[in-house]
Amino acid sequence: MIDSNDKDALDIANSEVIKHTLISLIIVASSKTSNDYAWAVIKKLLSELKTNYSFLKFIEIGDISVIDYSIEDISVSYDFDKVKPKQVGMAIQDLIDLFKKYLGTKAGYFFIEEFKNVLGDNYYDIIKKMGVDLRLIELQKELFGLEIKSYKIRESSGSNIAFVEKIK
Repeated sequence: MIDSNDKDALDIANSEVIKHTLISLIIVASSKTSNDYAWAVIKKLLSELKTNYSFLKFIEIGDISVIDYSIEDISVSYDFDKVKPKQVGMAIQDLIDLFKKYLGTKAGYFFIEEFKNVLGDNYYDIIKKMGVDLRLIELQKELFGLEIKSYKIRESSGSNIAFVEKIK
């Protein structure tokens, strides 16, 4: 159940937040791939993430072969609203990260920026309160890009600091 501290973090039910997040991811991905592919990826990733987040079983996406490509094709049980917002946030963070990785180069450099625009300020603020750090996902992409360009990331032992070094 949601305790009072978690409830204060949200103005909107978990079920609405996840539906809006999913449809926003699909809209951005559909602009780079096809609707079928974007919906199929979301459906596959939700299925894969159920092993880590059992509450994702409360989300159902319609049959891809007969889907109308709208938010109505995503159904979320009211039981999803009983999940702590921070847990939902962790699942959303992993979903976005995996979604970007799954799309690979199709996602493009500005994927997170486009996602934030489609998501909108209100939902962005809500998922941020849930612990979703879109800037961290962007930073990971930038650091990965550095590794490709003859730089490497070296983590300092005993701290959370990373250093960027040119590969000789």
